Amino acid sequence: MSSVENEVRAIVSEVAELEPAQITPTGTLADLGVDSLLQVEIAVEVERRYGFRFSEDELKRLSSFRSLVELTQAKLDAAGS
Repeated sequence: MSSVENEVRAIVSEVAELEPAQITPTGTLADLGVDSLLQVEIAVEVERRYGFRFSEDELKRLSSFRSLVELTQAKLDAAGS
C-alpha cells in the first residue's frame, strides 16, 4: 500500500467517520455512506494535504476510494512530487 493511499484512507476515515478497515479499493464511496457533500469535504482535505486543486470534471469522476487515490497520485506525478 502506498503512502498516498494510506494518507487518503486516513482523510476519508476522518471526514466520513469510518474505520480505516471499512475503506476498500473496490467499493464505491456511496457504499460507505459518503454522499456528495462528504465527497466534497474529502476532496477539499486531500487538496489541502497535497497543495493542488481538483477540477469540477475530476470531482465528478471520484466515485470510489480507488479513483480518489489514482487521481491524487496522477496529480502528484504531474506536479513532480
